[in-house]
Amino acid sequence: MEGKVEIELKPIAGAAQSAGGYRAYLKTGKGDALEFDDVVAEAIDRGFVIGMKPEAVKGVVRGVLQSMIARVMDDGRTRRIDDYFSVSMKVHGKFEDEHDDFDPERHKLALSLKQLNAFRPSFKNVTATNPDHKKQFRIYSVKADDENAKNHNVYWGRDIIIKGADFWLNNMMDVGVYMMIPSKWGIWIPGETVILSRSETELRVAWPKEFADEAYSSGSLEVYITRPIDPNNASKGNDSREIRATVHKPDEAK
Repeated sequence: MEGKVEIELKPIAGAAQSAGGYRAYLKTGKGDALEFDDVVAEAIDRGFVIGMKPEAVKGVVRGVLQSMIARVMDDGRTRRIDDYFSVSMKVHGKFEDEHDDFDPERHKLALSLKQLNAFRPSFKNVTATNPDHKKQFRIYSVKADDENAKNHNVYWGRDIIIKGADFWLNNMMDVGVYMMIPSKWGIWIPGETVILSRSETELRVAWPKEFADEAYSSGSLEVYITRPIDPNNASKGNDSREIRATVHKPDEAK
């Protein structure tokens, strides 16, 4: 069975807000969470529960859960239901030494509900989409054209692979790639970049000939990609993205 869900993105709030970005929330469009009656009705309708009336099902479920909670509190032993979840007792608080006793003023008992493997299903047949999605010009990574190279690492003199999204508009090959590297005198040297191959999500570019060996300095490489905001209207200017990589000398290549 395949599932389909929609998400909506909202700006990250709180302490993480300074880092920027958006967080995804499920967009059900059907109000609040389903209550007990609805959950039981779904189980019966879909054949997960057979031969029982809704009230009987609810009574059994309530009885099992109430018993689990009460018995864990009686003897402290963990109870579990198959591979779904377990209920256990935890002790919170700091003890001074191995002879210290439990003190309700300093320590607390609490129940803990732990999800087991049944709550970690495979989502390979579930599709999540954002109905407000629009193609966006992005750079995700830059690395040497080498299967062993790590992201954001390039080698002196080697071709470079740049991965991202929406590298052209309306199938027009209209992106430009520019690179800069610091010289040993602290001056950034621009390099003319030749694009060897491209797709909408990947560019393979040659190492700029302007980057002579003697220019090697701090090991940083700035990569810029520009693209017209509107290929049919040059007055709207260009959109650009940038990313930085670490440059390694040829003898550092593995």
